[in-house]
Amino acid sequence: MMSVHDALEAWQAGEITSGRARQMTGAADVMELRAFAEQSGLPVRVQLLPREEEQAACATALIERLMENEVREATRSPDRAVVAE
Repeated sequence: MMSVHDALEAWQAGEITSGRARQMTGAADVMELRAFAEQSGLPVRVQLLPREEEQAACATALIERLMENEVREATRSPDRAVVAE
């Protein structure tokens, strides 16, 4: 069984998810996990892991595609309004 410290180390190393780390440590959310890590003297990772970068890129591409589809649909259908910022 992992100790709280071991769970926090594994989370910061990307070996377990934040959800699993929360279960193992009793943290309510990621901010509390970060606080636990800092209190334990563990450096808190701020850069993304390669798989997190890939996930973010995929999510960004999907959002952009959905937004482009919305604009395309709005230009075809005059009764749909698109708010431009």
